[in-house]
Amino acid sequence: MNKLAKRLVLLALLGIFFLPDCGCGVGTTVAQNDRSIRRVWDYDARMLVDDLGELVLCERPFHASRYPIK
Repeated sequence: MNKLAKRLVLLALLGIFFLPDCGCGVGTTVAQNDRSIRRVWDYDARMLVDDLGELVLCERPFHASRYPIK
């Protein structure tokens, strides 16, 4: 494989893995960005409670959080 092909493959991999993270907020307002960030934090908090419950194999509601596992 020549140098140009290696560089193109490297650029393609960088574009696939890193560019989606660099483009957040383009064309949106500050309020929309804040709302999106709060929504992601909320989803992550809910999923973390579920993951912890599965990890310790709770068969009853986990009451240490405001998102109980039922």
